[in-house]
Amino acid sequence: MKAFPKDYETLFMFSEHTPFSCEAEASDFKSECPPDKKVKKEDLFKFKRGRGDLHVSVVTFGLAAFFLAFFWTETGWNTRKLPDEFGLYLAHQFGLVDLEGRGMRFGRILKQSWFAPMLCVLILVPTTIWNLRASWQVHRWRKRFLQPTGIGYELEKYAAALEFVGYFIGYTVLVPILGYLVSTLALGSYLTWRLGYRTRRWGCISLLSSFAIVLLFRTFLQIKTPGNIWLYDQLPGTLRSYMLTYF
Repeated sequence: MKAFPKDYETLFMFSEHTPFSCEAEASDFKSECPPDKKVKKEDLFKFKRGRGDLHVSVVTFGLAAFFLAFFWTETGWNTRKLPDEFGLYLAHQFGLVDLEGRGMRFGRILKQSWFAPMLCVLILVPTTIWNLRASWQVHRWRKRFLQPTGIGYELEKYAAALEFVGYFIGYTVLVPILGYLVSTLALGSYLTWRLGYRTRRWGCISLLSSFAIVLLFRTFLQIKTPGNIWLYDQLPGTLRSYMLTYF
């Protein structure tokens, strides 16, 4: 490779350095990762449409359309009997007119089996349509400015959350086998390690916190647990009864 002359910077029209310059690499490099920001309480509930928002909006609109399609047959709307004087019937249902000589009660229509589902459909369908329209506009904007629009990132986040659902299911399976004490200590310690707190100090904190939870919910509040625990069944009779009662 032919070496650059010492005064190679004079060959450039602008002040940019060549890719081979270490000083340029150190000064011009910018990380793709945004710097950490402090979490503000007003930002916790701030709504922002992500790259997969259109796909989620389509799914929610499909659910609303599904509920609307089966509203007529599943709520008893198509089997209702309406009188000839429909206006008088509505006034009676709302408790404004008495038809049978008894005391009027406001809100008789609330007892109809179709009333609550009808309110839900009347709210759900327009809002999902409005949300789908707004999501489509954002989707078009992102495509216009070459922003990512795939749903892969969101699916990865949902799949990652399922990991902790699996931990809870495994915990409920372990309780009848190892008991509430051992299962809680194991889950609390593992979750602390899984979240990145892997020093000896945090290990001790997780064990003490888990043990405090056992003392609070099982020893003092006497929250019920399975009566037949495999690990406790291996203990002598007196110790087994003590562990079943307090741990």
